[in-house]
Amino acid sequence: MAMSSPAPIATEQKSWFGYLLAFIVHTYVSYACAIHLSGWLVARWFRWVIPFLHLYTIVPATDWYLQHLEWITILPALVVGYVSVGGALQRSVLAVLREGYRSTATWAWTVPTLVLSYRMLEYHAPSSVLYGSSMTAVKYFFDIQRVMPTIQNPLASDPIRVLAQMRVTAPFYAGIAYSLGAFLSAHGVLTGLFAHAKPEESVTQQEI
Repeated sequence: MAMSSPAPIATEQKSWFGYLLAFIVHTYVSYACAIHLSGWLVARWFRWVIPFLHLYTIVPATDWYLQHLEWITILPALVVGYVSVGGALQRSVLAVLREGYRSTATWAWTVPTLVLSYRMLEYHAPSSVLYGSSMTAVKYFFDIQRVMPTIQNPLASDPIRVLAQMRVTAPFYAGIAYSLGAFLSAHGVLTGLFAHAKPEESVTQQEI
């Protein structure tokens, strides 16, 4: 009597492992966009672009980063999310990731959102009169500080709050943007726009 093959179980285990590993990769990349890529872009902007264009600013790079934290986090993560699902990163991953790589990209927002939610729930505004009026959790995490504390001026702003905004709020923005970019890429938004533009160009050329 022939024995049943255990191949479906092995395939299912490999599938779940692939989805889990792909989800971890996307989550890591979204965090890397917020914590490393954004700061790297600001540093390159101040070191290369501003001198090349002969621009002048008295705002330090660290303060400029905080003052533009939202879009300097969202835009790069949006592009990386779109490109990674579009094929640049997908072609380089292991075969075990390929099955779940595209489908899990749109869920990169979940871990940063859960972390932010937990931190907001556990947040307790200081009750001391030294801090003035109480501050809500929304303001604490989303009202971005404008000045980075330094060794010379450590009290320029609340260093703990700045760190929370860089390590909790920024990854939340990046996770949302990365997932949106992956969603747009999966549905071929830019490809569809260019595809609609090409027939119009060909018709115009034929008429000429």
